[in-house]
Amino acid sequence: KPPTNEEVTLLRDALASFYGQPRDSPRALELLNQAVDAWQRQAPDERAALYRVRGDVYLDLKQPLDAVRDFTTTIGLLEGPGGDKADESELPAARLGRARAMRGAFLSGGKTFTKDEWADVAKDYQVALRLSSRDDYLETDSEKEADGAQRNPYAAWEWAQALRGAGQYETASETHTLAAFSFKDIGDPARSSVAELDAGIDLAAAGDGNYKDAKEILEKAIPKTTGITSGTDVELLQRVIAKEGEARIALASILWNAGDKAGAEKQLGEACVRFDQLEADNADREAARMKKGLLPPPKYNKVMFSIDDIAGAGGKVSCARFKNDEFLTRTLEWPESLRGKVQKLNKLG
Repeated sequence: KPPTNEEVTLLRDALASFYGQPRDSPRALELLNQAVDAWQRQAPDERAALYRVRGDVYLDLKQPLDAVRDFTTTIGLLEGPGGDKADESELPAARLGRARAMRGAFLSGGKTFTKDEWADVAKDYQVALRLSSRDDYLETDSEKEADGAQRNPYAAWEWAQALRGAGQYETASETHTLAAFSFKDIGDPARSSVAELDAGIDLAAAGDGNYKDAKEILEKAIPKTTGITSGTDVELLQRVIAKEGEARIALASILWNAGDKAGAEKQLGEACVRFDQLEADNADREAARMKKGLLPPPKYNKVMFSIDDIAGAGGKVSCARFKNDEFLTRTLEWPESLRGKVQKLNKLG
């Protein structure tokens, strides 16, 4: 039978708690738990939507593994009998939500993934972007995925990060490059620069056979950061500089591994200078803010998965931290192959 008036009101109150202002996620979760139970007799497409919304609430509450569970239930319902009646946006949203929840679980330190598990995360991003394409004239999956990436370069960058985790370094580099072009197309040179640098870092993590291409991409992308401006978004520019320093150390690592000691020492030295400049500038800005009596910018406590969650200023990145394996693994998402190269470089002191 259809939902009762009381059940409809319950759902409306739950949605208003999450999507209204101010947002009240704990209250939304409490009401959604009741609504999910009440909707069990309804059609699969309606139940799927509730699980997907509750997954979003769990993400907002920094409970990524609970979010993964609900997004997985959503996908099962949508891909099962009766799921085809759902709005076409539901399945890509659930796939993207699950992928982001999985990344969040890893970056928070709550879970460690194998390469096969990272490949599953990458598959979710791939399918989400493919299903997000709105160009009816595209025929192949790769064309649809590229179109989806152009519509959502943030998700494209995240997809590339998952591919890196899966050890698919060349494909990760290609996907980071796609994200870089997509950001550039929407007038976002700062995030485009980050994605381009990551494309080089991907190849730096690959075998010695990719050395020439990795070196070429990094040497081309690194100088571009000096011309990047981000308007009033100081923190975005700080993340670009931090990524430049990271890319320099990746380049230094492969140069050292290839026997180019002088080149490696130069890149390492310049990276450390950039990190020091970054922290000095941040300290000056903080001192000026306090002198003026201004409040600090708000900090949002959320699950990390985005290009906007990468390390920036404020002691988050420095040359010394590249000797910390946990920092390399969780914060920078460097695979074992690249961590091994930087360990040799660290002998420079």
